[in-house]
Amino acid sequence: MLTYSLTDADGRSKELKKPLKVSFISSENAPADRLTAVFAVKGRIPVLHSIDVYDGREKIFTGLVDSQTDECTKNGVLLTVSARSLECILLDNEAMPQTYCMPSMPLLMKRHFAPLGFEKFIGTNKAFNGEITISKGMSEWSVLKSFCESFVGTYPRITKDGAIDISGGAKQEIRISRDRIISLKHSLKNSALISHAVARTHTGGVYSMPLVSRLAEKAGVKRKRYINSIDGKSRTVLSAKRLMERSEQQYEQITADCCGCIICDVGTVLTLEKDRKKYIVSEINYMLGSDGEHTVIYAHSAAEN
Repeated sequence: MLTYSLTDADGRSKELKKPLKVSFISSENAPADRLTAVFAVKGRIPVLHSIDVYDGREKIFTGLVDSQTDECTKNGVLLTVSARSLECILLDNEAMPQTYCMPSMPLLMKRHFAPLGFEKFIGTNKAFNGEITISKGMSEWSVLKSFCESFVGTYPRITKDGAIDISGGAKQEIRISRDRIISLKHSLKNSALISHAVARTHTGGVYSMPLVSRLAEKAGVKRKRYINSIDGKSRTVLSAKRLMERSEQQYEQITADCCGCIICDVGTVLTLEKDRKKYIVSEINYMLGSDGEHTVIYAHSAAEN
């Protein structure tokens, strides 16, 4: 059973166990996870600041309250709370335009993330050759994501205890038994495949160093892309390789509608019972309502077929 701990603006917490409705969405297409929960409550409702969700003793969500609504009905007072995970702090703050030479995570922590309340990070301290340019309108999240993509080769995330993780460490793994699956959809998308990626790797040079997708060739797909890793400020030599890997991952996808609650991090390695193939979770959509709880899991192929 999931439990919900609401903390008000004065730091006082109250635990609630039986919400009437819950919607939780975690997706690779949105940096911040989203939670909306409806509770039947009694007494005065304070100004809320944050909400934590626990599965037993394990914390599975920490979020800041975006909105709260109380509604008086004939059955009592209903409290609706909407919150986003801690990534929202970086998404909602604009970064100061400037350029860093030889950027490093300790430098970015000091100048950008620590002032917003993030006290620690997980990953390399290394200063990298090159520069990162912060243009007008970029969010602090965009700064972090750009640094990770251009220099570290990882995708950042914020842990449940508020640490910025740029390590790209070992992925979690989950296995789902067949008796929990209500329905399972399998898709192959030729439109996602790129057959050739050609990179320009030095100033004044031509586009060379082609990469070829055997998976696209097998599917009879011809779709070419050119990557300028010299003049493009957000591109690196590895951009072509990542582009190809991403296209092959998106080729094969599954959608599993499961009974009960299954919440894990985006990027978790997923296997199904009696199936040796591995998938990578791209979205979790958990819902609780009058008809009970169920979870829809979207995942794509973990490796080339």
